[in-house]
Amino acid sequence: MSTFDAFFDNILSASKDLAQQTLQGFVAQAESDATDFLNQSKQQLNLWTDQLASGQLSSDEFKDLALGLKDLALMHALTQAGVAAATAQRFRDAVIKLVIDTAFKTFLP
Repeated sequence: MSTFDAFFDNILSASKDLAQQTLQGFVAQAESDATDFLNQSKQQLNLWTDQLASGQLSSDEFKDLALGLKDLALMHALTQAGVAAATAQRFRDAVIKLVIDTAFKTFLP
């Protein structure tokens, strides 16, 4: 398993844990939204984490790029399930933070 695949699997697992902790009653929807977002972002994250690991991107540049993914992270299933927009946005922001923190732990010395 590549380092990126392990990174990606860790984020998927942690996002499921995050959903269970923060969105009781809407775990399936949160997991679905997080998985959809991460799959849509996978190619970009693979490129950016390679660049982060090789020093082509600074930590700040990676963070800015990852924060830019918020627009892709539409929480459709949570919204359809009736979760308040603010709650869905907090979950989305927590998943983005998880991506950033996990990338730094995985790809930076």
